[in-house]
Amino acid sequence: MKKLTTSVLAVVLTSSFALVNAQKRDTVKTQNIDEVIVTGALGIKKTADAVTSAQQVVSADQLNQASNPNAVQALTGKVAGLTINQNNSSVNDNNSIQLRGIRSISGNNSALIVIDNVISTATVLQGLPPDLIESINVIKGAQGAALYGSDGVNGVVIVSTKRGAKNRLSVSYDGSVDFESVAFVPKRQMKYGQGWDDARDQFENGAWGPAFNGELTAYGVPLYDYNGDGTINTNGIGWTGSASTTSGDNPAAIIAPYIARPNEIKNFFNTGSIRSHSLTLNAGSEGKYALVSLNNTQREFILEGDKSNKTSFLFKGGAKVNNFSFDGGINYIRTDFSQNTTMYDDDGNGSLYWALLQSAPDIPVTAYANNSWDNAYTYNIYYMNPYWKIKHARQDFSRDFYSGNFGVGYEFSKHINVRYTGNIQGSFSSSQSHRDAWDKPTFSGAAATSIKNVTSSLKLSDTKALDYYGDLLVNFDYDLSTDVNAKLNLGHNYQEHRYQVTENGGANLAYPGIYTMANVTQPLSSASTNLENGTFRKNSHSLFANLDLAYRDYLFLNATARNEFVSQLPKENNSYFYPSVGVSFIPTKAFAIGGSTLNYAKISANWSRVGNSSTIGWYDTNRTAEIATGFPFNGVSSFRNGMVQTDPNIKPEFVTTSEVNLDLGFLNDRVKLGGSVYQQDTKDLITRQTASGTSGINTKVINIAKMQSKGAEINLGLVPFKTPDFKWEINAGYSYNESIVQEVMPGVDEIALVQAGAWGIYAQKGSVFPLIKVSKMQRDNQGRIIINAANGNPLITSTLENAGSAVPKSIYNFSTGISYKGFRLGAVADYRYGSKVIADVKAGLAFNGSLYDSGEVVREEGGFIMPNSVISDGNGGYTPNTTIKTGGNSYGSVLTYFSSLYSTIGENLLVDGQAFKLREVSLAYTLPKDMMRAYGLQEITVGLHARNPFQKFADNNLNYVDPESSYYSSSANPNARGVANRGQLPSTKVYGFSLNLKF
Repeated sequence: MKKLTTSVLAVVLTSSFALVNAQKRDTVKTQNIDEVIVTGALGIKKTADAVTSAQQVVSADQLNQASNPNAVQALTGKVAGLTINQNNSSVNDNNSIQLRGIRSISGNNSALIVIDNVISTATVLQGLPPDLIESINVIKGAQGAALYGSDGVNGVVIVSTKRGAKNRLSVSYDGSVDFESVAFVPKRQMKYGQGWDDARDQFENGAWGPAFNGELTAYGVPLYDYNGDGTINTNGIGWTGSASTTSGDNPAAIIAPYIARPNEIKNFFNTGSIRSHSLTLNAGSEGKYALVSLNNTQREFILEGDKSNKTSFLFKGGAKVNNFSFDGGINYIRTDFSQNTTMYDDDGNGSLYWALLQSAPDIPVTAYANNSWDNAYTYNIYYMNPYWKIKHARQDFSRDFYSGNFGVGYEFSKHINVRYTGNIQGSFSSSQSHRDAWDKPTFSGAAATSIKNVTSSLKLSDTKALDYYGDLLVNFDYDLSTDVNAKLNLGHNYQEHRYQVTENGGANLAYPGIYTMANVTQPLSSASTNLENGTFRKNSHSLFANLDLAYRDYLFLNATARNEFVSQLPKENNSYFYPSVGVSFIPTKAFAIGGSTLNYAKISANWSRVGNSSTIGWYDTNRTAEIATGFPFNGVSSFRNGMVQTDPNIKPEFVTTSEVNLDLGFLNDRVKLGGSVYQQDTKDLITRQTASGTSGINTKVINIAKMQSKGAEINLGLVPFKTPDFKWEINAGYSYNESIVQEVMPGVDEIALVQAGAWGIYAQKGSVFPLIKVSKMQRDNQGRIIINAANGNPLITSTLENAGSAVPKSIYNFSTGISYKGFRLGAVADYRYGSKVIADVKAGLAFNGSLYDSGEVVREEGGFIMPNSVISDGNGGYTPNTTIKTGGNSYGSVLTYFSSLYSTIGENLLVDGQAFKLREVSLAYTLPKDMMRAYGLQEITVGLHARNPFQKFADNNLNYVDPESSYYSSSANPNARGVANRGQLPSTKVYGFSLNLKF
């Protein structure tokens, strides 16, 4: 990895030397930095000179170069300090968006999404066709986002969609077809097959059988209603009615050679497809514009039957009539998807992918795909048949999203104008999850006792969300003198949020295939923890002001103030105030020092203090009660205090940020260099405190903890070569962030966000957050592993030990684009470093004998000598171990070590989180415009692209986990990153082509 980073830097530096000579032949005008107009908070536009906080703009071309239908994922690797994580791989991907790390232990750390000056969500942005986006301005500095109040405490991603064409009618079509496949699966051992303790066992999920010998053998449970003639196919996989001794009319088992089948897991998955089509009409004339767009994206995922269909409609229009201006828009997005699901009342078999991984490396998994029998158990008797799960454990989801914008403005004079912007959003979703029943046939032996019937189940969920957002803004613009200009914005914001959820469910459907509550014979009680029901409402009012002062064209001051009133805080304490101030200075203009070498220099700094009340739920400050079974005595249920209560004097968390920025432009901006350093201090962090037993509750939510985050960012942009026909652009970025918990609570140094035996995710005083802690092998003062001389097994620490950060400290971004006449070649990559990840899948692979390390041991000869291990010398010291084997001296003792002891050492499940990913590669060609005009076209562009075609992980991560995935991302512990669950589906890679037409 270090060699790769050095090579990239060498290319960048070498290219920069070519710029001086290239400058002499530069005949194409470059837009200077100070000419760029930036859309900031609340739609206020400024020149780049006047911006006092760190911001970065992503253009439509950059966003769409690889035709990614997901606008959130398309941002990955393109902005320093912006971390996009694809938390899970599914037909309905879940992504997180974070700017400059983590500020809250238990609250929301996601960046705010603003679309066309209206607060929105990442879900809506994922549904917005990227080809409709004009640009995205990422406001990284807190001061730049301060006008959004607590909503903008984590930075803001401002999305501006396209407006109508100027003085003409334009029609465009954007289409792409992608093919999606599994990027990688865990590397497993390929020496030993199905069985247990060195014996073949066709019913086992374990890979603890003998070494492979190529002989024909039977696999799995008896199969019924098979399509075969009862003979053995000696050329490959066959079927037989005599290979299994169980009762039944047509017992059969798969007969196949006892050999490794290394591609069975990957071959289980399909090659999926993504088809996207978008048609846009836009028109405009003086003072008027209109745009209409229709989009449809269909996805067939790598898992059979998992598919989605997303249709969107967008209308935007506006007009200026005398002193009035009017804008409006309607956005409708319909989303449907169907996917495999693990039901809430699952029988312990876990997810489909986990059932798939619980197969020995010789199991002919794909041989079970296309046969008429429909058994819930096939190749082993402990984990369900994944093909059965695909068919019989399903979730069907649909959502209708509506958004209506309106804006009206009036210009009193060239100095004073007023504008009101309003938006109403509605989201209505419905979900039905079910699992069908299965009654096992009559088996004998182990299959009879281990295989269980499958109980049918059903869960129905309906949600309704209604959100209103309104801004009233009065704007003043005056020249106070010939040298000083003042702009003042005064405003009021109102937000109203309503949410309703209705869930019901139960088990044992009376009739198969009818998924209604009337068909459920055992409904869950309304008090079940598996169901959520309720109606919620909250609102907020805010008063704010923004002041911009400009002295000539080189000195700028920005100050903001906002006072917020929020309903989820206690009524007596629901108002809080926060200010910000920033300054920008352009020395190249102030002292006229700019020349052909240094043409631009800008120094800016800012300070802000912003409140964050996202941790406090809708009604957390209300006293609550709950039904307690068996309270006050057995057989009688009554109400008791809610076991989690919020301090009635709770207040927001406050984040104070200081930031300094430097922006430089060389050789007429052929070289651009920008840097930022910042510090974020969060106090009054909201945490959960264990209450005393006499209080009648378990947990109290209070303000008590403190955290500090420090970071830096560097951006380098180069245009090494540029002629009228040829242009090469390079952009490189680096970001560093580390959050340290300074205080937890009096008498307590750490709290667990997640604790799972051998590992946990913690907030610990004096340590990084989030912190991974694991049980480790005991070591002497020289770092050598201490083993038990009696059995060779390592001694384990009695407590969990610090293991490192769950999030990367450093991220390197790199992108490049080469244009020659109509051709454009582009690439985007990033490298993440400085984190650890719990690879939960290793625990299961160790248990069933598929772990790669367990195959590197000659099991028949016993275990292995633990590297760098020692044993006690009996005198308080240690002597090197050269003879005692970890895992003992027999096949059975090796099995015991890996299946029972290995995963109790959390250190064994820890892998390095460093990862290099080639995010995008694209090649596009635009046909000559003169040729197109003859056919009534303005432009035709065809392209090829790949997304995530290559990745390189740390040496100890044998494709066990994608380090950016996170099992807890959407749970009650969204900040407990650093854990990849064994049931999460593998990441994917995409190859495709695109076509863009303009009329």
